[in-house]
Amino acid sequence: DALLPRFQKMHSLCKSFIVWVWMLCAVVVADDAAEEEMRRARAMAKPWLMRSIVVAGVNLWLSPASVIAILLFLSQIYYFFVGSRQWCEASHILIKDTSPKTKKSLETMVKELGGNSRKFGDVAAKYSQCPSKVKNGDLGRFYEGDMAPAFNQ
Repeated sequence: DALLPRFQKMHSLCKSFIVWVWMLCAVVVADDAAEEEMRRARAMAKPWLMRSIVVAGVNLWLSPASVIAILLFLSQIYYFFVGSRQWCEASHILIKDTSPKTKKSLETMVKELGGNSRKFGDVAAKYSQCPSKVKNGDLGRFYEGDMAPAFNQ
C-alpha cells in the first residue's frame, strides 16, 4: 500500500512529461510548417524568371533567367567558332563539249534565260551533263574550301 501513492505520483509525473514533450513537438512542427509556408510565400513573391526550376519535386539551382543567359552564351560561342564561316549557294549547267556550235547554243540559252531562275532550273535539267541536273543544277550550300580551287574563285 505504501508503493501505491509513489506509483501514482510517478505516473502523474510521466503523464505530465509526455504531455510536455507532445506540446513541444507540436510547437516544433507548427514552427516548421510556418517556416515552410513563409519560404513558399517568399518563393512565389519572386518574378517567374527568378524562381527556381522544379523537376520531379527537386529544386534546381537554375532559374529560367539563368537558363536563357546560358543558352545565349552558348549560341554566341557556337556562332563565333562555327556559324561565322561564310557560305554560298550555287547552281550550274555543265556541258563538256567545247565546239563552236555548243558555244553558240549556250549564248542562245543565256539570252533565253535572261536571269529567270525557274527557267535556269529547267534548262539545267534538260542540258546539263552533271549529276546535279536532277536537282535543276543546284549544288546546294557549301563553304569556302569545300569545292575545287577554281570554283572558289
